[in-house]
Amino acid sequence: MYGWGGSLDFAANNEAAMKTFVFETTIDALVRVRASDEDSARKVIPTVLGAPGTADIRIANETIGVGLGIQAVIDDVKFNAAPDMVLIEVNRERVKRRHR
Repeated sequence: MYGWGGSLDFAANNEAAMKTFVFETTIDALVRVRASDEDSARKVIPTVLGAPGTADIRIANETIGVGLGIQAVIDDVKFNAAPDMVLIEVNRERVKRRHR
């Protein structure tokens, strides 16, 4: 599908021998948003933390097979953004943490 040696060629030829592994990991992100107020800035953050599209996964698979020589294929990625976002700075000035 992606030419000789690509990850998807490997998957197609060795599907019976491959196992499916599912991993859960924690991802920390620092997202810089320009907005008129903090509430608006918070509302847009989940839009950028969404899962990659099929094109992104295809490119990653090409890199894995051809560029890295690893025999594995990424099938799907899902992200869940934690609702407890912490405001760090406003206009490049650090914000003092509020006690909860």
